[in-house]
Amino acid sequence: MEYKQINDKTIKISLTFEDLKAHDIKMSDFLVNQGMVEKLFYELVSELEIEDKFANTGMMTFQVRPHPKGVDLLVTEELNMDNMQFPEGSEGLQEMMDEAMEQMGDMASLMDNLASKPNFDVMDDHADFVYFILKFNKISDAVKLSQAVIDDVEESELFQFQDHFYLTILDNQKRKGFKEVSLLRARMLEYGEPSDFSREALLEHAQTIFREEALENLQQV
Repeated sequence: MEYKQINDKTIKISLTFEDLKAHDIKMSDFLVNQGMVEKLFYELVSELEIEDKFANTGMMTFQVRPHPKGVDLLVTEELNMDNMQFPEGSEGLQEMMDEAMEQMGDMASLMDNLASKPNFDVMDDHADFVYFILKFNKISDAVKLSQAVIDDVEESELFQFQDHFYLTILDNQKRKGFKEVSLLRARMLEYGEPSDFSREALLEHAQTIFREEALENLQQV
């Protein structure tokens, strides 16, 4: 966490995702909880020991700007209403509203990206067992994989959800080694793509086709 003085009335506090976690803050809180943003600000001011920079504060405005490693919190001090600058005319007001909506859109886009690109592969090079999930547009692609990539994995499952098929692979890394398991995953990704759902979500919401020995069953198709 760090801060930068932008001008005599504005500072920028840069927070990493680790900082947000330490303060028990989720990205979604910035969209729906103005009170939380203010509370977080005062906590940060105290931690950074910059209370003197806001000694004459009457009103403050907050802007949240996401970045790949976290968020920037821009805080602007407004001493009174006379100091607040409002645009003149309908075009100026529309421009101000468009800018505000764009900032909210940036935040929503970041949240969507975080949600749509999860890492459901458990590829820990120190774990005894690891699993990964592959997504297929057609069942025939999963059949091709099962016939082209022959390997003695510990277990495999096949699910169908939202017009796609998902193959879960559990492998014994303690016996094979991280390199061999990673190579197997890379070979399988030639036929499918990484999953956009966790195994837990598939178990709860998807239709189960093969609960066990999915690869062996697909080879017989």
